[in-house]
Amino acid sequence: MAKEKPAKYKISVDLQCGACAAIMHTHPGEPLPKFCAGCGAGMEKFCLTCHKKVEMFFEEWWPEDDECVRTYSTPRRCTRCNAVLEMGPADRGFDDGETA
Repeated sequence: MAKEKPAKYKISVDLQCGACAAIMHTHPGEPLPKFCAGCGAGMEKFCLTCHKKVEMFFEEWWPEDDECVRTYSTPRRCTRCNAVLEMGPADRGFDDGETA
């Protein structure tokens, strides 16, 4: 019986900012950025209700059979207690066209 070789996949990881939707490409061996390069928003989210770090979620796209592009995004709600983590302009009392 022939031994089967383990499958080899090329996985690239991107980070998407939850505030401005900018995509940041990562490089192997480098630490993940803590802040968005586009707007400066924090990439790590903490829930103010349950006081835990909220894990990022990801979507995968397979352009080829052996290549995977995984994009991590920051969540808008806590994965433990479902509390809202960020507020948009409508939640802060601003309507379309109004500014602070």
